[in-house]
Amino acid sequence: MRWFTSSAVDKRQDPAPPAGPETQVHRSLALTSLFEEIRHDHKLQVLDLGCAVGSNVEFLSRFDCKLYIEDLYAALVARAPAGPEAEEAGPQFFAEFLPLPESTRFDVVLAWDTFNYLTRKELGHLIRHLRKFCQPGTVVFALMSTLKQIPAQPIRFRIVDEERLAYEPRTLAQRPSPRFAPAEIGDLLSGFRVDRSFLLRHGIQEYLFVREPEVPERRIAQPMVRRA
Repeated sequence: MRWFTSSAVDKRQDPAPPAGPETQVHRSLALTSLFEEIRHDHKLQVLDLGCAVGSNVEFLSRFDCKLYIEDLYAALVARAPAGPEAEEAGPQFFAEFLPLPESTRFDVVLAWDTFNYLTRKELGHLIRHLRKFCQPGTVVFALMSTLKQIPAQPIRFRIVDEERLAYEPRTLAQRPSPRFAPAEIGDLLSGFRVDRSFLLRHGIQEYLFVREPEVPERRIAQPMVRRA
């Protein structure tokens, strides 16, 4: 497996989670389904939009894949300070965040909980840019909160095994959750359909989205005009 990332991580010295917030381990039905699907696939290209976690890299190395890691939240924070006065990231930001060759096609996108930290407009810009690098059948794994409050920073997720995820909060501070309604998910992730969804007891809705084939535009036939 090849690992492309702008910030290197030493898999042998994976840093411990910060002291304070308690780490919890939960079953992940969507992740289990994802691993079942890709188990026998070959030469997969995987995009990870979360922070780099060395043990996850090591776990994913058992699959025949190339892994590209880019921390979306860190890029947003580096762009502008957080808060109500911060400007929304536009299409140009996402184009610069993922300046990929046009030939790039990902098979799996690990979004983790990063969608919770985007506005609805930002999520739309991200999906429109991401669609360019997804082929029909590309799977997006995402965790969306149904709670009123979420951690002020994205949770660090560590894959324990094919059925369990460790949630490692990086702060005790909270912020309002966007609480994306299931009815609006289809519009926000245009070009993707909900393949599977699991509502977990701790307030997380797990999603597996699948990239749909492009629908060619229908040409409207012009009426024939007969001349006398």
